[in-house]
Amino acid sequence: MASDIALVLRSEHRQLVLRAQRCGREGRGFQDPVGDLRRALLAHLDAAASEVYPPAQRRGAAAPEPGTSDVRERVVDPGTPVDELVQVTEDLVAYEDQRILPVLESHVGLPERRRIGKLFRMRRDASARSIGTAPRNRRSQTELYEVARRAGVEQRSRMTQAQLQEAVAAWEHEHPPEG
Repeated sequence: MASDIALVLRSEHRQLVLRAQRCGREGRGFQDPVGDLRRALLAHLDAAASEVYPPAQRRGAAAPEPGTSDVRERVVDPGTPVDELVQVTEDLVAYEDQRILPVLESHVGLPERRRIGKLFRMRRDASARSIGTAPRNRRSQTELYEVARRAGVEQRSRMTQAQLQEAVAAWEHEHPPEG
């Protein structure tokens, strides 16, 4: 398995772009492409911010242009539209391809790139595990339907479990519990 950070990031970018493309398709009820993209982006951002950006910045790369805190806020927010989430993914991949990878490839030796790649993968995997599974797995479709009914969600009877979860999460984000 390749551990050079340049190879690892390129592979990671392909996976993120594929996940973003899946968000536009209608999935089956047990699939949650938007949730998968959110979790993958969060894990990538955690690993890149701690392992990739600092060495690149020390060698002359600009600070993360898409602003990792701004990107993180938009990724975490369940009210973020899918097309905006896809755009965030494309912007992040383009930034890393154009600004981070060239600096790492030209100014960092292979042993150091391998060390960074290994650390990036370990951090990304640990972050992905800590993010856990999708919240939709905690409630059955029947439970989600009942919450959506009480929330007054339109077209709920035609929604898949993933769509119900997204609608319920958006409603709960707008109406936090009091107390």
